[in-house]
Amino acid sequence: MKKIRNKLRYFDFYLFIPYVILCGIGVVMVYSASSISLSYNGSATNTYMVKQLLYVLLGIICFTLAYMYRFQQFMSRKFVIYGFIVISLLLLYAKFMTDPINGANGWIDLKVFSLQPAELCKLYLVFFVAQLLTRRENLKTTGLSGRKNWKPWALVGTLLVLVLIEPDLGGFSINAMIVIVMLCASGIDYRKALLSLTGLLLTIGIAVQLLRFWNPLKNTSYAYMYNRIVAFYNPFKVASTSGQQLINSYYAISNGGLLGLGLGNSIQKRGYLPEAHTDFILAVISEELGIIGVAFVLILLAWIVLRIYLIGVRSHSTYDSLVCYGIGTFVGVETLFNVGAVNGLLPITGVTLPFVSYGGSSMIVLSLALGVVMNISINQRRALEKQGLTVKQA
Repeated sequence: MKKIRNKLRYFDFYLFIPYVILCGIGVVMVYSASSISLSYNGSATNTYMVKQLLYVLLGIICFTLAYMYRFQQFMSRKFVIYGFIVISLLLLYAKFMTDPINGANGWIDLKVFSLQPAELCKLYLVFFVAQLLTRRENLKTTGLSGRKNWKPWALVGTLLVLVLIEPDLGGFSINAMIVIVMLCASGIDYRKALLSLTGLLLTIGIAVQLLRFWNPLKNTSYAYMYNRIVAFYNPFKVASTSGQQLINSYYAISNGGLLGLGLGNSIQKRGYLPEAHTDFILAVISEELGIIGVAFVLILLAWIVLRIYLIGVRSHSTYDSLVCYGIGTFVGVETLFNVGAVNGLLPITGVTLPFVSYGGSSMIVLSLALGVVMNISINQRRALEKQGLTVKQA
């Protein structure tokens, strides 16, 4: 009990309160977005809401365990090795031993919820890359840098490829962005990083343009990725198939206007908008709560991301800073991908809205990530007090 009271003394409510509010909004909106379609199928209208509430409770438990746990354990060699083995096996099992869902083999049915290994990979990569970059900096400081060792980076590349072949383009992109941002934050030559990133974006852009006229993925398990690109360019051309989600998302946003139609009054969720309670829950929020409701949700998410980066900037530990930058990128890029897909600014990649969309894997992994950041913040505040400085909630 003394340890718990000591932790609570330095608790960062600026991080915790937005997280809880978003989880609460998620439970309400999951019920609103899913109840009608469930009633059409003859199921209990609160099925997904009850499950989402369970996921939130599991998430809060994981958050608590993460901020109470000894953070140094994540830096151990055993954690990196065993973590890589476990994540790799889970990704391979999901790819080759499960049935595809929406064109991808990315979920393992655990009965209570479906585990998505690509979500676990995001958090694991944060710890793995942070350890690699911290070790590199320590070697430079002691003058023992010597020959560069690329073997660990080959493991990073292996995980990225395993996510891509599921196929999970959204998960691959987020994992890749986490690695790129952490590399830039570690002091890598920004000109080289910028050139590499520009080259990557140009290559992707050219590939996407070519896919408009030539489909090498036809009659393969990756054909749905091409269909999503077609839907991104002209959803009305494929309105009855891959363009259905985006078109109905447009209608939902248009219907909502500034103030929305009122909670529970969405039209598009009544059988028109597929996946209304998961990837496209923001469209339902827009229709029912208007632009003001959407702005409130996005402000809370932006606050969390900026708070995470601020904790990283304040840290005197390279490892802690890099972990914060990686987790901040995780939450921030996932939000951007979801918002971009709902508005048609980016292709649909099946990325959820953090803490709001229905889903167990996303909620649990994101909660663990925030718990880790809380752990770092608490250690910062304790260190300040030991130095004789006043701990303030800021």
